[in-house]
Parts: sequence; structure tokens; C-alpha cells
Amino acid sequence: MSREIYNSEELAMFKKVQRIAYEAVCKVAERLEPGMTEKQAASMVAEELNKEGVRRYFHRPFAWFGDRTKFADFKKIGTLSFWKLFGLPHFGKQFQPSDRRLTEGMPVILDVAPTIDGYAADIGYATWCGTNVEVEQARMDLRKYRSLILKGVRNGSYLSTIYEDVDLAIERDGYTNVHSYYPGSVLGHKVGRLPLMRFPAMTVLGFDVQSLLYLGRQQIKGIFGSDPLWGPESHFPAEPGLWAVEPHIGTSDGIGVKWEEILVVTESDAYWLDDDLPHVKYWQGQEWKRTA
Repeated sequence: MSREIYNSEELAMFKKVQRIAYEAVCKVAERLEPGMTEKQAASMVAEELNKEGVRRYFHRPFAWFGDRTKFADFKKIGTLSFWKLFGLPHFGKQFQPSDRRLTEGMPVILDVAPTIDGYAADIGYATWCGTNVEVEQARMDLRKYRSLILKGVRNGSYLSTIYEDVDLAIERDGYTNVHSYYPGSVLGHKVGRLPLMRFPAMTVLGFDVQSLLYLGRQQIKGIFGSDPLWGPESHFPAEPGLWAVEPHIGTSDGIGVKWEEILVVTESDAYWLDDDLPHVKYWQGQEWKRTA
């Protein structure tokens, strides 16, 4: 089985890394201007993380502008067996930051997964340039999926059932399921302490090889019951450990929004690692206060 149990000190470290990641993308979001490219935005996120001592990644920064936030014209990879080992979200050239330039009113998604001392966090942040009421509303509508997902995990529901429940809720709200475009069509995936961090980093399409080794090891551990990917074919409850959950929805007008954060699953309970995050404060009508 692929159970992972972390103590309070380890969870505090994961929480720290997650917060550093959110602080970085929020700082960059404030500096976005028309004319910037996705590549520039992703580089800015990396620069902010470098200031905080981040040198390694579960995956490097991604930035998507405009209809690329909805993965317009992306090829849907689905649940091919090949991606059961290499099925990380955003693993593929079409997901890499492009030369798309930002214009006034465009939706924006910044997604990054830094690692410090082997502790990995994976986050996604939706924002916009200037004014876009539709993005604001879609971002607000993401709220219900957080409680829906947590309730399902706490009830011991199969991940495939929770996936379907989220899918139905997305459809009722008049949106489309965009996370189905990720390799494996995943709603989430496991994160944790990465192996072999003393070895030099090697990157494949933005992912450190250590990330692939981590998920590959989880895949082998769970081969008779579960695996580290949360998709429509995950016919098992969430194994104890940390899950990066990322509901991603799109509108008919080519707008995509998401959030991504760590869900802690224990032998007897489940809870979000941190309730003081930008999207949560946004739903509450409060300003998120950075530590720096």
C-alpha cells in the first residue's frame, strides 16, 4: 500500500513550503502587466522562490494566460496506461509556459511546486489582469468543491466517486471540467518527501526526476490497491498521506480558473493543511496577509 504518515513537525514543514509558494505567486500576480509573456511570468515566480531559498522543485513554475487557462486546443491525454507512471498534471509540452502575451482582462493561472529539504508542495492560483467580472465569479464558484471533496474523503468514498460528484457539480454550475485535460484526467495526486535529494537535479519538461521517482515508487507500492493519482478510474478511498487537490473549471468563453492545495489524509480523518490561503480568504471577503 502507499500509506504515508507524517508527524506534526513534518506537516509544519509542508505547510511552510506551501505558504512560500502562495506568497511567490501572489507577489507575481501583483506585478503582472499587459505585454508580459507566460514565460516571463513563470520566470518571475522562480525568482521569488529563489529569494526564499528554493533550489529544487516537484515541478517548475507554469503560467497560463487567456484561453490557455482553459487549455483551449490542448489535446486531451486521458487515462492512458503510459501516464499511470508519468501521469503528472501538466506533464507535456502543451502545458509549458509559452510566448502568449497578457492583455487587459485576461484570466491568469500560476502553478508551481517547490521543494525544500525534500518537502514538496504543489499549488495553483487563479487571477486576472485588470478587470474581469466573469473570472471573479468563476473563482468564487470554486468554493463549494473544497467542502465537497473534504466531505467525500472523510466519508471514505472512493476517489472515483468524489471525482464524479465534483464533475456533476461543475456541470450543474454551468462550467466544464478542465482538470480532465491533465494526463490521467486527474483531480489530484500525491505529494510528499522526495527521494534522492542529495543527487543533482535533472529536469524533464519542468519536473525534477525525483518527482517522477516519488510517484513511480508510490505507483509500485499501491499496485494492488491504489496509486498516487486521483482520477475517474481511482476505485479506492484516499490512502493516508498528502494529496495535492486541484479542481479546475472552465467557461464557454475560454476562461479557466482553479485552486490547488494540500489535503492531509490520516488513518481516521482528513483535513486541509492550511485554511489561511488566498482563495479561502477571497471566498470569505477578506484580504490574505502575506508574511513578507
